[in-house]
Amino acid sequence: MSIIDEISNLFSIEAKELPATEMEIKELIDFSSIEIPADYIEIVKLATEIEINVKNEMYIRIWGPSDCIEMNEAHYIQKYIPNSLAIGDDEGGNVLIYLEGKGGFGLYMVGFGNLDMVDAVKIAPSLRDLLVNNIGIDEVMSGYV
Repeated sequence: MSIIDEISNLFSIEAKELPATEMEIKELIDFSSIEIPADYIEIVKLATEIEINVKNEMYIRIWGPSDCIEMNEAHYIQKYIPNSLAIGDDEGGNVLIYLEGKGGFGLYMVGFGNLDMVDAVKIAPSLRDLLVNNIGIDEVMSGYV
């Protein structure tokens, strides 16, 4: 089963666009300074620009590969947080980013206006852990409760 099929009932997909093409995925792999986690690749092969409602209180968005490249370049993510890859946002000023931080490798959240690894908060070991197992849901929602 895919992440989308297994998504927790605390999340609901409100909008999504077409899946990423193999060329888009290859371009992101070539762009990225880290190995792109398999769960991200899995989800964008099913859909991109996925807007996910979290407990009817907030949204997170998972970007497609082309938007990952565009947003990482536009915000100079790798300049401020080397060896990372931003994959989405919370539509409220925070970025979802894979990096090797103080809690080990995983999915972190940090403000677009304060791109510093020191301020990044680990959300979950992986996107799958967040969306399927609810690991890190409290951290994702911490600014919204």
